[in-house]
Amino acid sequence: MTTRKTILCALFVVAGLLCLASVTCAAETRIATVTGKGDKAVLVFADKPLKTMTETPFTIRLHDAAGVPIEDANLSISLTMPMMPMPPNYPQALWSDGAYRGVAVFTMAGVWQVHVELQRPAATTEKVVFNIEMVMMQ
Repeated sequence: MTTRKTILCALFVVAGLLCLASVTCAAETRIATVTGKGDKAVLVFADKPLKTMTETPFTIRLHDAAGVPIEDANLSISLTMPMMPMPPNYPQALWSDGAYRGVAVFTMAGVWQVHVELQRPAATTEKVVFNIEMVMMQ
């Protein structure tokens, strides 16, 4: 094999490994839902799979039925397990860089729900529930 072919093969291998690494590192958990008013809500956790006792950054993006971003809401968030009583778990999420951002910690493995109450000026309170299929043990 010539030197040129060897270098090209090596470059292809390195490019393939970089692509694989970027796909592996970019794993996230995305959950979308629609409110009773037709508003769209998307919750994105920075990890996949979700794991217990790990600080996991998340974003919540909200859009009204016309697709306009909702930027003026106060969010009250509660993480619960629907199958068992849990101690209070209320992560904060504040508006920053085009989304509501916060950090969540899941204390047990299993099925979880994220309850979000949206309080907007001059509007009724809306509630959104995101279902998380499984949180794994760390």
